[in-house]
Amino acid sequence: MRKLLTLGIAALPAGMVSATPLERLSLDQMVQKSMSIVRGRVLDTASVQRGNVIYTVYRLQVSERLKGSAGPSTVEVYVPGGTKSGYRQSFAGSPVLDTGAEYVVFIWTSPSGINQPIGLGQGVFDVKSIASGETVLSRGTLDAQMVDSTGRAVEDQGLKLSLGRLRQAVAQAEAMKAEVQ
Repeated sequence: MRKLLTLGIAALPAGMVSATPLERLSLDQMVQKSMSIVRGRVLDTASVQRGNVIYTVYRLQVSERLKGSAGPSTVEVYVPGGTKSGYRQSFAGSPVLDTGAEYVVFIWTSPSGINQPIGLGQGVFDVKSIASGETVLSRGTLDAQMVDSTGRAVEDQGLKLSLGRLRQAVAQAEAMKAEVQ
């Protein structure tokens, strides 16, 4: 069950998802558990239904792959919740991305090939350039019940970091992975 919570819980029926807490993930945990991390701009959105869950599918134009092998110039990311055929579903912790906006997304790919943000909204960061020219990634607090690895309730505090710090965390994780192998 912990793995489902960590990887986005998108496969659970709608009634179960809304009551299921998310495990709060650190930056290092998100880097390690993500199959890829991309920086991109949202081109468009669509809604699809898989089983009894409606997903919003965001298509991103990839400008940088921070983790993972080279791939296509666009990537589709499925987020639980959305509107389809007059029905609307919402899931606590699911991010809403704006068309035209730039994000860094930590992606977990399901066995069926569906890309999802790891930890729902925990794995989606706004991208902003500040006056010094530095690129800053930020994520506000989520509207979901959060727990630590022991299942104890904790507060989500959002996260803000530089793009350089994320690149450093990815490089460290890749170096540790190479040492183990």
